[in-house]
Amino acid sequence: MAKKKKWSTGKKAAVTAVVAVVVIGGVVYGVTRNGNSATSTNTLNEYLPTDMTTQDLSQMTDQYAFEVAGNVQQGLLSRKANGAPAAGLAKTWSHSKDGLTWTFNLRKGLKWSNGDPLTASDFVYGWRRTVSPKTASQYAYIYSGIKNADAINSGKNKNLNSLGIKAENSTTLVVTLEHPMPQFENLMAFPVFFAQDKKFVAPLGKKVGTSSARQVYSGPYTFVGWNGSNKRFKLVPNKNYWNAKAVKNDGVDFRVIMDPTASLALYNKGQLDQTTLGTPEQIKKYRNAKDFKIQNDSRTDYIEYNQTGTVRALTNLKIRQALNLATDRRSISQAISEGLDTAATGMTPAGLALTDTNSDFAKAAAKSTSYTYNIARARRLFAQGMKELGMSKLTLTVEASADSSTTKPTVDTIQQSWQQLPGLTVKEKFVPFKQRLQDAINQNFDVLLTAWGADYAEPQTFLNMFVTDGPNNDGKWTNKAYDQTIQNASVKFALNNKSRISNEIKSEKILYDQAAVNPVDWMNAATLSKSNVKGVQYFSSGAPYYFWNASKTK
Repeated sequence: MAKKKKWSTGKKAAVTAVVAVVVIGGVVYGVTRNGNSATSTNTLNEYLPTDMTTQDLSQMTDQYAFEVAGNVQQGLLSRKANGAPAAGLAKTWSHSKDGLTWTFNLRKGLKWSNGDPLTASDFVYGWRRTVSPKTASQYAYIYSGIKNADAINSGKNKNLNSLGIKAENSTTLVVTLEHPMPQFENLMAFPVFFAQDKKFVAPLGKKVGTSSARQVYSGPYTFVGWNGSNKRFKLVPNKNYWNAKAVKNDGVDFRVIMDPTASLALYNKGQLDQTTLGTPEQIKKYRNAKDFKIQNDSRTDYIEYNQTGTVRALTNLKIRQALNLATDRRSISQAISEGLDTAATGMTPAGLALTDTNSDFAKAAAKSTSYTYNIARARRLFAQGMKELGMSKLTLTVEASADSSTTKPTVDTIQQSWQQLPGLTVKEKFVPFKQRLQDAINQNFDVLLTAWGADYAEPQTFLNMFVTDGPNNDGKWTNKAYDQTIQNASVKFALNNKSRISNEIKSEKILYDQAAVNPVDWMNAATLSKSNVKGVQYFSSGAPYYFWNASKTK
């Protein structure tokens, strides 16, 4: 579901509910569906474990921004409860036999939340804005496969109008692909592909989405009360949404709660209907409770190495291999989740995708990798790598997000095991989530503990990150053989499941052999949830939650 959609390395925020008392500007009042003041018992309460970043659809990169956007905006397509594509702003859609031409028929009379007409041209504008090099969207790469998207984003093609999207009229949109894209329908429900209102967005420029008032909305809710830095904001039913009657609650009250102890306390007081358990102590205490649940996050926590040459030692293959071998993944999983998370055997997490024989892709790929903990072999390789470089001592700083309860025990475990390597000193650095994202973009790190969650249910959502000069390849690793396997999987064998998956497994093997990155664990979210909130839809890829079908009973 991106960087930088790089997720925070904290547990994913949980769905919660609370009485409908909203505090705005010091005035306490209730909200009902028709806008009259009243006490509501059907307002949901959701929290984020870190600050909101943006609601600019071209600039958002993290799961929390996508979580809000997935509810206040809507794409050509939406998703059913099982994750399958469903009609969204497009009522019907079809494609040519070769899979290269897609036609979407929008619903008539669509409006933005401010009353502006929402037409096919708004999708054309939004897509062009995201792909344009001037926008510098970190998610422009996900348009690869749409006609001329790569050439435009790289600057080789200066004609934005040549992008493979055209409004035939106000309700008919035609998309042209360069090659078949198996994930294309899923992407149409992903916020980066949503429409944008040129009349509203263009005058604001870089200020669009920097507060809730600096955006307009096409989805079931509007976003209110966020000034760009505050900790409380709300989703309110959008009266101009095409299916406003289908919204089953009075809104969603958001708050930022960085401390998992605080969110658990609110849950136990009856003020929250669901909370994420963010520490191993909490998981151990509540794992046998009736309201305990586990959600598959389709997320990989991993370590990225700065291979730009700034840290000379990290350009040495044996040193990176040694660091991977010295990573005690099982101990990390135990330290952060009482073993509920899984020690990673590759970048693509278990449960995300199937092979052509309907087996789990991650298990199939694990036959070609061996991410194990072997400190004796790690010490030998590290010594060999240091000798090759003529070095006797090395200091590495591991940077991680300070906004998470899981990063400290993870980095502590890494530090403890890595410092068994001869001559290595490991320092810890914890910074706010936003700074960690920026440091990644600028390669301002030695070693980075980061995470990635799936945008769609296919291995390429993870594997595409590490192509040469990819916008999410923060370590700047490069390998021609890897680039070729990704090219094969993405283009040559896009519709040949067996060959595509074979190349994706080869990609996982190259990442392992070259110690390009260091997959640490596959994340699951342990939650407590009460029974009186029904209908919240959770997805392990893309925008994580849909709230509009949810309601709260007494």
